[in-house]
Amino acid sequence: MSDNKNLAKRVMADIVSSPLVLMPFMVGSAAFASLFALGLKGSAAVAATLVGLAGLLGSAGTFLTQFILGRDTRVKQLIEASRDKAKRDKRKALDHFHHRLTMDGDERTETAMQDLRSLRQAFRELDKIAPDLNRAMIEDIQQRSEELFQQCVSSLEKTLQLWKTAESLASEVARKPILEQREKLVGEVVQTVEHMSRTLASVQGITDRSDGDARLHRLRGELDQSLEVAKKVEQRIDSLLTGGSIQSLTKINKPK
Repeated sequence: MSDNKNLAKRVMADIVSSPLVLMPFMVGSAAFASLFALGLKGSAAVAATLVGLAGLLGSAGTFLTQFILGRDTRVKQLIEASRDKAKRDKRKALDHFHHRLTMDGDERTETAMQDLRSLRQAFRELDKIAPDLNRAMIEDIQQRSEELFQQCVSSLEKTLQLWKTAESLASEVARKPILEQREKLVGEVVQTVEHMSRTLASVQGITDRSDGDARLHRLRGELDQSLEVAKKVEQRIDSLLTGGSIQSLTKINKPK
């Protein structure tokens, strides 16, 4: 309900700020202002009054016309603009995160992130690449691929956190278990990227509708398995990050 109210307010504000509404209103207001400020009389006062009325009525008429007839179009435009802004914001956030991955000096994480973004776009276009395949299954595979993308991004964030933690430790003995866990997480992300790439190639290679459904079903199941494995690996890392062992090591190894 609140979203609808906000949208209605934005539509009205958009119409009010339109030059076709704003300019006649300003002209009419200026005419009335000059009528009183300059103390116009006679024909000049009549002319100013007519101009003022014409401007205000024209502005009001344009506003009502656009609100009644053009409201749906403006609503669609505002919704599309809002979606475009959300996409740009997400893209900027991913760009920023991608840049942060350069901090660890590990090219695998940067490469994995680049591949993930490219694969994500390719999966989103599967309905165009394979228009004759089962639409529901294609959508399921697209959903699984998006979940895997988000899971891998989360895992890459954890690898960066583990790297920062290891860098804060003074001794090699303390850093070793942290870096080993990070290595497992990086390896899992790399394997997931490879699996997503193979899945994409397999879907693109399906040309026969007769056995396409069975192959899509199998590929969807494989993506589910990859997602489950990735989640379990990250859960183990999360338990390490929140279990207190890393915090204890960090405190112990801080230089005095």
